[in-house]
Amino acid sequence: MSLLVVKDLGKSFGGVKAVDGISFEIDAGELLALIGPNGAGKSTTFNMVNGQLQAERGSIQFDGQELVGLAPRQIWRLGVGRTFQIAETFSSLTVLENVQMALLSHAGQVFSFFKPARAHERQRALELLDQVGMASQAERPCSALAYSDVKRVELAIALANCPRLLLMDEPTAGMAPKERHALMTLTKKLVVEQKIAVLFTEHSMDVVFAHADRLIVLARGRLIAQGEAQDIRRHPKVQEVYFGAGTTFEQAVGAAPVLNNTLAAQGSAVSAQTALEPEVMASPLLSVARLNAWYGAAHILFDVSFQVRRGEVVALMGRNGAGKSTTMKALMGLLEARSGTVQFMERDISKEAAHRIAASGLGYVPEDRRIFTDLTVLENLEVGRQPSRHWPDGSPAPAWTIEQLFTLFPNLGEMPRRPGGQMSGGEQQMLTVARSLMGNPYLVLLDEPSEGVAPVIVEQMVQMILALKKQGVSILLSEQNLHFARLVCDRAYVLEKGQIRFSGSMAELEANEHVRQTYLSV
Repeated sequence: MSLLVVKDLGKSFGGVKAVDGISFEIDAGELLALIGPNGAGKSTTFNMVNGQLQAERGSIQFDGQELVGLAPRQIWRLGVGRTFQIAETFSSLTVLENVQMALLSHAGQVFSFFKPARAHERQRALELLDQVGMASQAERPCSALAYSDVKRVELAIALANCPRLLLMDEPTAGMAPKERHALMTLTKKLVVEQKIAVLFTEHSMDVVFAHADRLIVLARGRLIAQGEAQDIRRHPKVQEVYFGAGTTFEQAVGAAPVLNNTLAAQGSAVSAQTALEPEVMASPLLSVARLNAWYGAAHILFDVSFQVRRGEVVALMGRNGAGKSTTMKALMGLLEARSGTVQFMERDISKEAAHRIAASGLGYVPEDRRIFTDLTVLENLEVGRQPSRHWPDGSPAPAWTIEQLFTLFPNLGEMPRRPGGQMSGGEQQMLTVARSLMGNPYLVLLDEPSEGVAPVIVEQMVQMILALKKQGVSILLSEQNLHFARLVCDRAYVLEKGQIRFSGSMAELEANEHVRQTYLSV
């Protein structure tokens, strides 16, 4: 008998069938991949299995027991663990304390007044952290971690419950290729040794093909294919809905999405169209000099200096933990401990508060999206609205209306009144970008826009950035995916351990094998 049996599962949001009658089974010791485009119903399925959403129809049986109607805590205590698409940890607690909290809950001692929480199961917590490669960072606060490391901590938290079924929602999002395979190799080892069943979603096809025992594919809430990799590799419906124009299943098995030549040509054309006068380009829109930043006592950025000129798309590249996201947070005034000079629009914003920096025309799209989940798409956009702006010479800067944004992001135009919490990860990514554009920014900081979204959405992100560039918006892009960056970026800076190790054009970066292999693992 299968450990998990799902039959005719269904869930709707405002008349939209997010999950429409899907059925599947998982055996103990099996690693099952659930793939599909953003908005296919993957996270909704996860949320019904672990009780965060109640199914409107169908059955979910775990080891013969019906889960529909049970609360998440009841399902968790039955042995169903969970990691999330956007990692959920206590950011103010240390890595060790996060795992200890999970162990306290597993032991039913959360409200014990007779034993200090910091002393509970310390050794067991360290063992779990060692399993996921995080023991060396046990005493660091989660707020100071790279996003990929937060995902590892979240896995350790899930394992603290000794689960028999583990649900992993995009477990390798934000990780470099080597890190992705290391995490999934560990997961596969746990599956085999402990007979854990794992259901995971993933957009990196190299991970899916290398580690999954079987695949099931969703599109618009329906199951369109299932079986071993070779059974669905050339499935025409899968290629149509998941990979988009010009990208085949074989191409998507690479470490990063392979995008077609049409988009590359579009990028070159837009670069030519948006070339500004030399005197305009000579004056940097953003100039950063000797930027240093700290998380607590940890020194993260070391004298980082770079520029972004008007009409440019600049890539800030590097492996996880290199300091890319920290740089963007420091620019936006989101870190208290920072030093150096940040000149934006010929004004020093180094000591200004985050809300004043945003009001000055610097937009920020964080890696973890940060939308208002209880607000609708329209309400989220209205939150970001700011007045129109002008360049120093008096000419109008790019201005955005909701109608223009719905043209740029057709998916959002189809769901204006849907709450943010009922959107897929890719749709939330689009909403975060659109909300930032409602502020009519001169320059947008984009943190990992291609991460955690389906190949067809990656194509849309490329087209979106090219459209912004054509409008004259400057972009500083934090990115690991060299394939993605080369289609949209003019220049690149490469970070390693908080220091700039390379600066130059994208062509120079691609030609520099030493830099690519040493600092990007490409």
